[in-house]
Amino acid sequence: MQKKFNLKSFNLFEFLKHQNAHNFNLPFFLADRHTYQNAHVSFPFRTFAYGLGITYTGKGEVFKIGSTDYSLKARCLTTVGPGMVCQWTGNYTAEHDTVYFTEELFGGMKSKSFLHSLHFFFHGGNHVIELTDEQVKKIRSLFDLLKVLKDDEDAIPGIVHSLLMLANSFHSAQCHKPKNASVSRKEEIVHQFRKLVAEHFAEHKEVAYYATHLNITPKYLSEVLQAELGKSAKVFIDEFVMMEARSLLKQTSMSIQEICHWLGFEDASHFTKSFKKLVKYTPTEYRKG
Repeated sequence: MQKKFNLKSFNLFEFLKHQNAHNFNLPFFLADRHTYQNAHVSFPFRTFAYGLGITYTGKGEVFKIGSTDYSLKARCLTTVGPGMVCQWTGNYTAEHDTVYFTEELFGGMKSKSFLHSLHFFFHGGNHVIELTDEQVKKIRSLFDLLKVLKDDEDAIPGIVHSLLMLANSFHSAQCHKPKNASVSRKEEIVHQFRKLVAEHFAEHKEVAYYATHLNITPKYLSEVLQAELGKSAKVFIDEFVMMEARSLLKQTSMSIQEICHWLGFEDASHFTKSFKKLVKYTPTEYRKG
């Protein structure tokens, strides 16, 4: 059912490339602190590209991925993948370097399957980690090289690939740090829960469904979510659904009825009631605003 709808009415990747007069022949785009100043994209948006960025300054601007809030401080490495709904909750003015790209960037390579092994690009992955000064220095050196060779079609894929492998090594190093076993178990529950919600939110919006799949009680699931993310499982699910709804209302020309079915609501009135409860506007008011 979902495949018949066009979700690419608004593509942030292409929008930013056009706004910054970037080379359209290359399936990648470099962004810095000046890129978003005139973009005025304050609504939740669905991504159609991969993104990897390093923040050099900042006091903790909040960046939402799904219904998870991340604080982007200095030395934060951020990764997002296609199909995620994200939102800047303020003006992102911190100094940073970010590269956006699509799989087509690696069209000349024998295999692009390595992208699908990088868990930080998919729901349930750890999308924001804090690096050491030495790790930031390494990442920055590759971004500096990418800026110098940004018009060299032959060099770009190799440099971006190096960035990804470096990021993967940083993630792996953090995963192997000594941790308290109970904390690791809680983090694993959160990761699996986020992944399950992204896969099944349209059909299942009840906490019990996810708790059953995780072999824990709904009460314990909410306790873990509250401790790790600052919100209960039910609030997480509802916010995730409404992030999807807000993206569809702003990014596509789908009707309210079509969005209602896409999100798995029984009827438009139920969807409208749920939307207004969380967003404070009706879907029609939000779309026009």
